[in-house]
Amino acid sequence: MKYLLVILLIFFTSVNIGIAAVQCLNVGRSSCAEIFQYGDPIGARYRTLTILDDTKVVRVLRGEVDNGGVFEQTEVPVLSPDGNFALINQIESGEVEASSGSITHHEVAYCDLLDVRSGCIIAKETGEFCGGTFSSDGKWNNQLYPEFNLAAETPKAKNYVGGLQQFSDSPASSFDNLLFCDPPNINNVSDYRILIERNNFNLKSLDSSILKKMNKNKVLINILRNSS
Repeated sequence: MKYLLVILLIFFTSVNIGIAAVQCLNVGRSSCAEIFQYGDPIGARYRTLTILDDTKVVRVLRGEVDNGGVFEQTEVPVLSPDGNFALINQIESGEVEASSGSITHHEVAYCDLLDVRSGCIIAKETGEFCGGTFSSDGKWNNQLYPEFNLAAETPKAKNYVGGLQQFSDSPASSFDNLLFCDPPNINNVSDYRILIERNNFNLKSLDSSILKKMNKNKVLINILRNSS
């Protein structure tokens, strides 16, 4: 199936909203499925990126100039052959003062591998990793991690329990992200209970709305809350 990129610029009258840039893919002769919406512009870049399933918001990602980086919109979105995964770019910038007193501006380019169906951040890297390509067999081929398997590298509760993955300050390794990548369900609730009992993260810092959005099963939500 050939994807046809359509770039729409939507202008809002409110100065607080500014300009939002929407990227969508042609899914039929007369239909267009939006996948990304960039918002809160700062120069030519954006502080927010909304992942969409047609008109439904899957997840809103946020970044700052000096913390994680702001989003840079590509002319054509980089998607896997099946359209389930995407590569997005973030630029973090700041200033460094030398001993001489001179100020040097620097930028670091990051890339994120996303599952656009769930909003899961599979990885956030920089350098050679970002120069990879999607393969037809579900891999991100790159020089840093050859044949990076997207399904195997997706964060899962059982992997954190088993020590295969570790929580960190990276958005891809946060508990919030895990809830998008591996939502609590009857098959992994015991893994979540172990993580909470180990106090691997600060449960009190989580927005309860995240739990509600990721799982409509009230029993499982209560298990997570009551374990804190």
